[in-house]
Amino acid sequence: MKDRPIAPLHRLALALLLGLGLAAACTWYAAVQPWLGLTLSYSAEANGAVVRQARGPAAAIPVGTVLTRVSDGRDTIDFVADDFVTEPDGSLGTYRNHDVFLARQGRLAQIQAAPTVVFTDAKGMGWSVSPRPHRPLVSLGTSYWVQLAVGVFAWLISACIWAFRPGDISARYLLLSGFSTLMFAPFAGVYTTRELGLPSLPFRVLDDLNFLGGSLFAACLASMLLYYPRKIAPRWVGCAVVGASILWFVAQEAYVFESMTMARRLLVMVMLLATFVLSAVQWRHTAKDPIARAALQWFLLSWVVGAGLFCSLILAPQMVGIDTSPLQGYAFLLFLLVYGGLAFGILRFRLFDLGEWWLRTMLWTGSVVALVLLDMLFLAGLQLSSGISISLALLICGLLWLPMRAWVWGRFLMRSRENDRALFERVVGVALAERGEEQAGRWLALFQATFDPLNMRTELRVAAPRIEDDGLALLVAPVDELPGLRLEYADGGRRLFGRRDVALAGELAGMLRHVLHSRRAYEDGVAVERKRIARDMHDNIGAQLLRALHSDGEDRKDRLIRETLADLGGMINDAARLGSSLDEVLADLRYETAERLQARGIVLDWALDEGQGLDPTPAVVHTLRSVIRESVSNVLKHAHAGRLYVSARQVDDTVALLVEDDGVGFDPDRVSGGNGLGNMKGRVETLGGSIGWAPGAGGRGVLLTARLPLRATTIKA
Repeated sequence: MKDRPIAPLHRLALALLLGLGLAAACTWYAAVQPWLGLTLSYSAEANGAVVRQARGPAAAIPVGTVLTRVSDGRDTIDFVADDFVTEPDGSLGTYRNHDVFLARQGRLAQIQAAPTVVFTDAKGMGWSVSPRPHRPLVSLGTSYWVQLAVGVFAWLISACIWAFRPGDISARYLLLSGFSTLMFAPFAGVYTTRELGLPSLPFRVLDDLNFLGGSLFAACLASMLLYYPRKIAPRWVGCAVVGASILWFVAQEAYVFESMTMARRLLVMVMLLATFVLSAVQWRHTAKDPIARAALQWFLLSWVVGAGLFCSLILAPQMVGIDTSPLQGYAFLLFLLVYGGLAFGILRFRLFDLGEWWLRTMLWTGSVVALVLLDMLFLAGLQLSSGISISLALLICGLLWLPMRAWVWGRFLMRSRENDRALFERVVGVALAERGEEQAGRWLALFQATFDPLNMRTELRVAAPRIEDDGLALLVAPVDELPGLRLEYADGGRRLFGRRDVALAGELAGMLRHVLHSRRAYEDGVAVERKRIARDMHDNIGAQLLRALHSDGEDRKDRLIRETLADLGGMINDAARLGSSLDEVLADLRYETAERLQARGIVLDWALDEGQGLDPTPAVVHTLRSVIRESVSNVLKHAHAGRLYVSARQVDDTVALLVEDDGVGFDPDRVSGGNGLGNMKGRVETLGGSIGWAPGAGGRGVLLTARLPLRATTIKA
């Protein structure tokens, strides 16, 4: 019978109970220590412990008092600097010193637990304090609660991942590293926030478990990189790495090493360096797997920022003799970044958002690490003063950082102007290609050249560019008749699509949409111009040629033909007469019409009207001339008329035109777009005017009535 699987929520509940239980146990042990109400720090110059804060039982001791000795009546201890070491692992040097330190801590703890404790200051004055049996929780200080929170949250984050992926080997190593953090952070919080002393055995156990937890933490992360995001080693290798860290712990407990700083810092530093080596190997193995590469980026981002800064700010300075233990409690906050990044990587959270700001963060972190290392070199190696060393470090980092940042930005993040021009040329090429297969082919080629996807196919239901499948695919919305696209595996599968790609795809589509709109506008303009020229050829040039054909005398024919050619040039250039008043335009038309009718023996009756001298627009002049000329041409060709009556006058801001003949007439219902009457109708209505035909007086001939606004400006097809 198979074991019943444990539900994820049950796993989380158990993890929560374990985390809260251990946190409660640590807090209980820290709180049951006797409380003096003192905050002390050792001063080498004063050769004693300086009172930084005094409250509760020790409220009578003035702040700033230098205490040199403590006694309970049975045992007396003269204070030394090591009594106030926050983190013994990196400050005492050797295991012999560590044993002496623990022995003195035990004696101090016994004195602290006495009913009355007597402190002696540098002036020989005694100060009696009656410790309270328990410490108030508020006296534990911010550093304790920070370390406790780091341990609990790191454990819960790793447990949340493991609860839903218990079979994932990387999640298992993450869980073990979370448990190791639950060991080293709260345990360190207990002894680093002590008032004066802790019993020797509990102090040793807490200190040893802190080191074991830190060693397992580094070993678990190194082991995890053997299988995450790609498996690059057999399962036993990861177990061997964790086992090696445990054997190292046992060896140093057996006093195999003399230097405690080396034994308890070297292993962790080696494991940390191993993670960077394995990260480089994983980087190479994920070259063709963009999702795995992005998940690895999450790890590197969190690991470099978190663990890298912790090593640079805390561990590395301790190895050259600089005491950074007062900062250790707050520096543990950096490990939350590690767990957050690892969790996001394993869960593949927003992998496509990593690209640009990942590189920014890595560069920023590298500059901080370089600054710290240079400062340490100048302080410890060259024995420079702190002011000079930090100034030199800032100067060197600034000189290196600014050129490197500019180079990286230009190399990896910014598109060159040449690329922008090439993209624009490709977009224009798509827009100007022949509609159909050629244009669709260039549309596909544009995105192939821009993003180099391994796979690309049409996608119809796309409203706007967006990312799918954790950045594996980019959807591009259709543009006019061109289909939407689905692009998969950017840059030949070497990376994921990101927000910059979404923006670029939208930009390309927007440019293409604009160019296509401009092309349609151009084609519409060409069509309008062709139609205008065709109408002018029919209405004006035809009338002029008829006038020349029926005129007498060679000189007169030549003059009329030259005028016709001039009108043809003006028609082609759309250069209607400018600056003429309505009276001048009508006078020219009356003379021209009379000449045409006289050649055929038709009498012209043109009613004169004194206008207001208002200048019509070129479009109105052009249309008025075309309507009158076409009307006269129709009379000459079809009406068999003997008389033509024309009236053109200004009424307010319009021109009222009336043309009537006494010929045979025609059916007004036959007006269409395919002849001169249709052209006239289209011209007038385009300007916002009106035109109509009706039988003339007595049912004979045709009566044309039209009205045009004098200030109309646009002629449309």
